[in-house]
Amino acid sequence: MQSEKSSVKLFIALGVLIGSFCLQFHSDFGNLVSRWNEGDFSYCYIVPLIFLYLVYSNRDALMRLEIRPSMYGAAVLLLAGFLFIAGRLGSVETLVYTAIWLSVVGTVLLLFGLRIAAANAFPLFMLAFIVPVPPFLNQLLTFRLKLVASSIAVSMCHAIGISALREGNIIDLGITQLQVADACSGMRYLFPILLSSFLVAYFVLKPWWKRLLVILTSIPIALFSNALRITLTAFLTLHVSKEAAEGLSHDLAGFVIYILSLAFLFFVSILLKKIGVKDTLSNASGNTSSGAQVFRFVNMKISHVWFAAVLFILFWGVSMAVVAAQMTPARKNFKEFPTTIGSWSGEKTYLDEDVMNSLWADDYVMIRFRNVGTGDSILLFVPYYAQQGTMHTAHSPVSCLVGSGYAPVRRDILNTTFPPPFGKSAIRQMVLERDGQFLLVNYWFQERGRILNDEYRNKWYLFWDSVTRHRTDGALVRLEMPLAQGQSPESAQKILDGFTVEMMKILPYYVPM
Repeated sequence: MQSEKSSVKLFIALGVLIGSFCLQFHSDFGNLVSRWNEGDFSYCYIVPLIFLYLVYSNRDALMRLEIRPSMYGAAVLLLAGFLFIAGRLGSVETLVYTAIWLSVVGTVLLLFGLRIAAANAFPLFMLAFIVPVPPFLNQLLTFRLKLVASSIAVSMCHAIGISALREGNIIDLGITQLQVADACSGMRYLFPILLSSFLVAYFVLKPWWKRLLVILTSIPIALFSNALRITLTAFLTLHVSKEAAEGLSHDLAGFVIYILSLAFLFFVSILLKKIGVKDTLSNASGNTSSGAQVFRFVNMKISHVWFAAVLFILFWGVSMAVVAAQMTPARKNFKEFPTTIGSWSGEKTYLDEDVMNSLWADDYVMIRFRNVGTGDSILLFVPYYAQQGTMHTAHSPVSCLVGSGYAPVRRDILNTTFPPPFGKSAIRQMVLERDGQFLLVNYWFQERGRILNDEYRNKWYLFWDSVTRHRTDGALVRLEMPLAQGQSPESAQKILDGFTVEMMKILPYYVPM
């Protein structure tokens, strides 16, 4: 009877633990799924299923291990809680998603112990694939992969007798051109194939160096596969029709080539398997011998279960309390922002609803200014955020500009002088190029009286000010100036500086100090 009561208490505690975990991360699960819905990360949906299958496939070995709860798990849970708070207050969603994964790892350690956690090391590692690549890194990889894929595809075209010339991510086929878009960058191959390579290495090979070689091989396989898809698109465009290349056959070719990539990955692993000592299929325990069942849920310490539940509730409470204490200072609405600044005049333009939803801003101004005397034009764009958090924050414009087809030519820190109270400040300067047109861009984060040119410093001050000043308001200031034919970035920067000085006399009324 006493044993039954203990079991009931334990399962009640486990139910509270699951509920407290969901309470802490309930608003983040939706954001995480939104990231999974992006084409590059759709593979994340199968990661939890892979995790459960790996644990289930190793169940016999796990049942022979004794539950020995470990307080090392408490340290991992505390780290996860800190990342959760830092991610929430500093608006770094990747930290929050990492905290979800670490919370699972910490809970396994705390409730089951080191030996069981070690036996599940590979499944827990694979579960980390639920965390999507940070947006800025994803855009950077996408841009680089587009160039690599375009270059390899042109070489393949030459090998099969197709005349092709590459300019950036544009492939000129003579009678038509192919643009290697973001969706064709190879990101949708890279991570699924990398994920598959870990599984192949785990199940097929045993020596660590063979496993590592298969994993490393997955990267060139992904690049080659994507280039092959682009080459096939070029072939269909020239010899069938452009509609055939871009229609159902395009998607079907992507699926077929992905299957071929997996087949090649298996082929490499089979070759490695034949080298040296013959491998046996591996599993998490490495031991399939029979033995007595030791694993018993009732051996879990109920105090550890309650401790983990309290930690989840505590971190949720702290984050809610800090967010609730945030203040929003008084400011002018951007509807009142003037359309004439010095010798510059312009008209306000407005974003469509889809762009606004992705921007997350609470208010914004976008004006295309023109200098009648010189003919120069400047686009001013300032999104403002009353309170910032994950999925609602100012972010670097680099990913947006690169994502729209611009290639970075130069990126520097520009030391300049703003009107009081800012004075000497350092901002970002970029020169971008698209189809022979150059664009000069200046941008900075203007938040709570600071001028910041680094996104990571901005995230730190978001965290720090949310705790010490109860404020997370701020804005991104972005200025774009197209360069005229023969105009140097240096001469254009002088013109932009003159406009910026006048604009910064006005902006603090709309972006509070």
